[in-house]
Amino acid sequence: MAIHYFELDAHGAPANLGRTLREFGQHVHQIDARSAGSMPLDLDEVHGVVVSGGGGSAGASAPAIEAFVREAVKAEIPVLGIGAGSRLVARALGGEVSTASERGLVKVSLNGAGREEPLFAGQRWWSEQVVWNDECVSKLPDGARAFASTPGAKIAAWGMGPWVFGLDWHPEWDAAGIAEATKATGGVSAAAVADLERLGRLFAERVNLIFMPVDRMVSGRAKDVRH
Repeated sequence: MAIHYFELDAHGAPANLGRTLREFGQHVHQIDARSAGSMPLDLDEVHGVVVSGGGGSAGASAPAIEAFVREAVKAEIPVLGIGAGSRLVARALGGEVSTASERGLVKVSLNGAGREEPLFAGQRWWSEQVVWNDECVSKLPDGARAFASTPGAKIAAWGMGPWVFGLDWHPEWDAAGIAEATKATGGVSAAAVADLERLGRLFAERVNLIFMPVDRMVSGRAKDVRH
């Protein structure tokens, strides 16, 4: 069993998230969404789906990935969208996406629901996070709820039931990704990078422990998870 990790663009690599998941014994199957030959045909041997990228979400492979996401949700397989992946997942499930522009370090504010969300346990209620966005979720899918906002996006993190989670910032990025995303705005200090990586690893640990737990790989779905 594997987590299928769709990389929408050069900013979608697993990095910190992928390393942490693998340390917990997860098999992370990376899929370059820019290569048609790498696209999976079905949900066999899949126990989690991640869609990640920066910038925009409407690439040539988007329709195929959206269809894959819908099938995964029907099968109660957890789906995590990060950055452009969050917008793609929202659109796939009936939400709407609008243009926006946020780059570099931005202030993220968790709302009441976000402060109680188990995947955000240990995260600050207000923090600066790294984004690379040309869009934002402007309308949630039916039944979804917002968890966080930024100055440029009222819906910067959201979830739908126990199977779907999306966020606009990039907890998966390591020092190289953080430097790339913030160089136009002057970069960030080494201490800030270390703090961002620490919070990113904490989020990755929560993904492994409660969202796509490795001990449920044999069944292909985290059927008993509720949060």
